[in-house]
Amino acid sequence: MNKTVYFLIDCSGSMKDARADAVNTAMEKVVDEVLPEIRAQRSADTNISFQVLGFSDAHKDKVFVIVPRTDLEDFTSWDNIQNDVFSGGTPTGAAIKAVMEDIEGGLNGDIDVQAAAPAIILISDGLPNGVDPTYEEALQYAVKNGPYGEHTAYRRALKVAIGMNVDAAGRESLMKFGHLSAKMEGISAYYDCTDEYVDQFVEILKSVTLNLSVDKKD
Repeated sequence: MNKTVYFLIDCSGSMKDARADAVNTAMEKVVDEVLPEIRAQRSADTNISFQVLGFSDAHKDKVFVIVPRTDLEDFTSWDNIQNDVFSGGTPTGAAIKAVMEDIEGGLNGDIDVQAAAPAIILISDGLPNGVDPTYEEALQYAVKNGPYGEHTAYRRALKVAIGMNVDAAGRESLMKFGHLSAKMEGISAYYDCTDEYVDQFVEILKSVTLNLSVDKKD
């Protein structure tokens, strides 16, 4: 059985400096400390892969690959996202659409119907402000109109949002993204943290990654 874990990282300008450092520190800890634990815990018949995407409207395609789809065994190091990558606005809707299309098999429609529910970890510090689609449009599109008809693997995806230094409006917005199976235990669909407490962010991301990666009935 195949399972994919996606990291969606907000690379807008407001994520620069301290927040960017926190993201890099946390991702390095995930790769160095969590992935070996996942290798030890996973079932022999489960293949886990990871994909890391960044999103910013300062980039030509809005959504860009930081780490291409990589098997668990091969994801052994983290190259820091450079500070100058963080610029522009926050097209979260485009990021959701890109992941949804990848899960649904892209233009080829090659859906792996035997795959375990994918997992998506969204890291952002504020309100989405992108268009075509907007964040709200992407959420509605995912719920109502799967790109390949009524069957949509995206609907089964486990989704967790982590807000960094968000205000009340940003928190309310990001919480709409979260979705977990009723059988998931020890994990929430939304977390608050700040770049001032890097250790807290690291521990949250490590816990979320581990919980979403190990085999659970959903």
